[in-house]
Amino acid sequence: MAPSDTPDSYDERSILLQMLRYSQETAIGKVRGLSEEQARTAPLPTSPSMSPANVLNHLRWVEWSWINEDLFGGPEVSPMLADRPYSSFDEGSVLPLDEVLRLYEEQAAASLAVFAEVDLDMRMVGTYSKDPLTARWILQHLIEETARHNGHLDILREMIDGSVG
Repeated sequence: MAPSDTPDSYDERSILLQMLRYSQETAIGKVRGLSEEQARTAPLPTSPSMSPANVLNHLRWVEWSWINEDLFGGPEVSPMLADRPYSSFDEGSVLPLDEVLRLYEEQAAASLAVFAEVDLDMRMVGTYSKDPLTARWILQHLIEETARHNGHLDILREMIDGSVG
């Protein structure tokens, strides 16, 4: 079944959660079905880390870090450090594709579970931003970031195997 952006109900949380779910499922669908070699293909000469596996791995770490490090103030363990901001992409080049998919699916489910329960007005505990961002802002940012990278995945997939849509 194709992902849907239509929520079961139309309250704010349901709409936001469905849009995140839809974006996550779209990202997974763009990577699923590729061979190991195709998933690691980076066809853009100016973006050597921009492969489908790397983009999906980056999205996993983006969700993890915004929720665990920024929203809840947990320790910084993601590979996205100030001196190596793109290292979350690179990890996707060494992990088996089925592991990249599994880890992203697990993080996607965990993210949805957090935002289904957390007070959307909760102020982040982490120190990423000088402004105390809310859970609502972080959720909206994750939707935006995933949707933006879905555009990249659309182009990459078409360049790699001709798939469109």
